[in-house]
Amino acid sequence: MEPALLRPIGDDVWAYEAIVRLPAGFALPARATVVRRDDGALVLHSPLPIDDATAAAIAEVGEVRAIVAPSCTHYLHVRAAAERYPRACVWGAPGLEKKLAGVALSPLPTSGAVEGLRVRLVEGVPYLTEHLFLHERSASLLVTDFIFNVNRLDNLPMKIFLWMAGTWKRPAQSKLWRLVVEDRAALARSVSDILAWDFTRVVTAHGDVLEENARAHLQRAAGWMTRGRSRLLGAKAA
Repeated sequence: MEPALLRPIGDDVWAYEAIVRLPAGFALPARATVVRRDDGALVLHSPLPIDDATAAAIAEVGEVRAIVAPSCTHYLHVRAAAERYPRACVWGAPGLEKKLAGVALSPLPTSGAVEGLRVRLVEGVPYLTEHLFLHERSASLLVTDFIFNVNRLDNLPMKIFLWMAGTWKRPAQSKLWRLVVEDRAALARSVSDILAWDFTRVVTAHGDVLEENARAHLQRAAGWMTRGRSRLLGAKAA
């Protein structure tokens, strides 16, 4: 994996990208997001490997003071990021304390605010424990595996995999989500909260950033999660 230099996405939001090499010849595009807090410090969301050139590009826009591992699947490069930025607070999804033994982790809350970002756990799916984040100043929603938008890829095995998962060449969720849900009511409640946020951009971890009709794309992809919400949550939720 060879990280690229930082590129701007929105007001006080940047990203660096790479192709992640996986076992069995699979390869997937990935994105790490960098957000500037109100005090000027930076939050590094779902980090990828950082070489010296990328670190220098990040340093040009600010100092990394927080690192976020938003789920139990997006954490592999957090330890290296924490070593590069020892002054940064490391936030992690519940369950990562075992996978990141020796890293001082602050647990991400189910909902609230972290480092100037709004945060909400996608509840009812403990296998993934994905937390979504809203950078309100740029109206940017940060996601990892909640939605994919991969439209270009040279790796045939991954193309086939994404096609089978229903996520090739369109903004969509992997079919895996439907298989690992354990609590539909909790899922409906949390995703309804996220869809009520004020965002116009979805910064994906895999594939193109959604700029046009981002809310509509997300509502379409996640619609099954909130369908029947009143029945799931009871009459008071209507």
